[in-house]
Formats: sequence, C-alpha cells, structure tokens
Amino acid sequence: MQVIDSLALGGAEVLVADMYTGLRERGIECEYYLLRSEETPLEQKITRQGARIHAPLAASVYSPLHVWALQKHLREFKYDVVHVHLFPAQLWAACGARLARTAIPLVTTEHATLNRRRVSWFRGIDRLMYRQYQRIASVSHATTANLVEWLPEVKDKVIECPNGINVDTYASATTTDKKDLFSLPESTPVVLCVGRLDPEKDHKTLLRAVGLVPGVVLVLAGDGPLSERLHTLADELGIASRVRFLGKRMDVPQLLKAADVYVQPSLWEGFGIAALEAMAAGKPVIASNVPGLAEVIGDAGILFPVGDVGHLAQSITTLLGDANYRQALGEAAQQRSRMFSLDKTLDCYEKLYREVAGNVGR
Repeated sequence: MQVIDSLALGGAEVLVADMYTGLRERGIECEYYLLRSEETPLEQKITRQGARIHAPLAASVYSPLHVWALQKHLREFKYDVVHVHLFPAQLWAACGARLARTAIPLVTTEHATLNRRRVSWFRGIDRLMYRQYQRIASVSHATTANLVEWLPEVKDKVIECPNGINVDTYASATTTDKKDLFSLPESTPVVLCVGRLDPEKDHKTLLRAVGLVPGVVLVLAGDGPLSERLHTLADELGIASRVRFLGKRMDVPQLLKAADVYVQPSLWEGFGIAALEAMAAGKPVIASNVPGLAEVIGDAGILFPVGDVGHLAQSITTLLGDANYRQALGEAAQQRSRMFSLDKTLDCYEKLYREVAGNVGR
C-alpha cells in the first residue's frame, strides 16, 4: 500500500502515481491510501488503470483522526509492505502502525533536502517517527546527507532510490504551436516554469528576473497558496501582460515542447522532477544551485545562485540570444535525463519491497 497526503500535482505525487503500472508489470500489486481525496487528475488516471484507492476520512491532512483510521485499516488489510510518502502521512502511518501492533513492514521515502520540521523542538518527534520505519529511501545524495545530519541514528536504514520519469513521454511529445497553447505569436520567446505556487519554489525571483528581460513571456503552470500574491507582484513589476498563469495542467509535455527555456528557481529541492521532465523534452534548463536539483542538472544546464535575480536574468538573456547554445544545451539535457528513467527507480523499489517483505518474522 502506498500512503500519501493526496495525489495533487507535485513531484512526489506524480512519481507515486507513475509507479502503479510499472510495479504491476513486475508482479507487485499496489493499493493507495490518501489522507485527502480531491478527485485530482492523478487520482483519476490511476483509477482508470485499475488502482484501488482508500480515502476514508474527509478531515484535514493534519488531523490526528488519521491515526485511528490507519490503524483500523492496517488491521483489516494484510499488506506485505506499506510505503509512506511525505509529511504528515509519515507521522500518522507510523503512529497507526504502532497502535495496530502489526508486523507489516513500513518504508518511507524522503523527498526533500529540507523541511520546516528541522527545528530543535521537533527533533524528538522525528526521531520517534523514523524509528517505526524499517528502511528509508532517499531521492538524492543531498537528501541523504541532510537527513543523516539531522538524525545520525537513521544512517544504516537509508538507501538511495533516485526519482525517475518516463523519459520517452517527454522526448517524443507532440509539438504544439505557441498560438494554440499560450495565444502568442510563434516568434515570442517563452520561459516556462512548472510547479506548485509555494514559497519554496521562489517564483518571486523568477518574476523579478523576467522583469529585466524585455519581450520575454513567462508561463507558470501550477497552482498553490501564493497564486494571488504572485499575480499582485506581476502587476507591481509592470509585467502582468507578459505572464501567463495556467493553473494546474495535465499537458506538461506539450507545454515543454512549446517553450524556449525552462527555469526552476527553487529555494530547495530533494530532486527536481519538473526540471528532469524539461530535460527529457530537450529543453535548455536554468536552475537554482541547490543540492538535489544540482545533482539532476549536472553540467547539462545552467545553475544560478539562489535568489540572484540579476544572474538569472542574464542567464535567460544569454540563452534566448543564442539559438545554437539553446540547442546544444537542450541536447545535452535530454541525453542526461536518461540517467533517471522510471525503470531504474522501479528496480530500486522492487528490490527494497522484496527485501523488507522477506524479513518479516525473522
């Protein structure tokens, strides 16, 4: 059973949904337990594929009621492995399993290099939570290093399972005209960013950088709590007419094909699936130089100092002014993206599942 807060459109959520078919082909049947069901496109996608979804509560994901619901569920369903993603699902599943007194092995994936729990008063809670997990999968070297620095005692539990995508989905996507997707002339330079409109994605830096690059149009695909504030900032910067807020989209491969440059300005990233998707689409990528994200980009993109508006603006200007450079960087990015295929991710998780399931009762 895969346990996660929800199947909203985010990197971890997309990975968890994408794993369903691949694991099934390997003889591993998955069910999903959501703290919150929102009938999202990802939910609908895996439901159509045959996945069974459990979402018994309508409460907030932060409600402790999930502990009781999960312990009841774990007593009723005899899974071989329970795999938990993201917080607070990690906490509620750990507590629920302890109350259920079940022998079902728990594993979790650490998806981010940083989180808001890394403060002294929360360390004890994290320590108790991770103690319930037999193994911890980490999506990058940086994620591993930060977790072990926070809780040294988990070191021997951690294995690295880098995220992956269906590279060919993005590499072979149909090219769509800018006019059809963005209502723009084909000659208009387009910078794309895909991701939740959350503080850690640092869209403010991207908006300010675009304000320094005349003529470019910024396209933001995603929704989140900062939507209204970012609309206001675009107005204040005088670039509202050059920013397209698309909201949640399921046609990301087509959006990427139509863009000229992709930018990921995050304050932190455990991995950076959205940037990897852009690389797979053959697009030149500019990304903030943060651990995790830098591991994915390598030397196949441009890295800029976190929050450095001027450096980002210059990088955008340089790429848009040199078609040969854009093409060369895009080709290098696409080649590097094949290092992070979904099959490699599934290999790692299949090995992990079979290992922990085989240890039950020993």
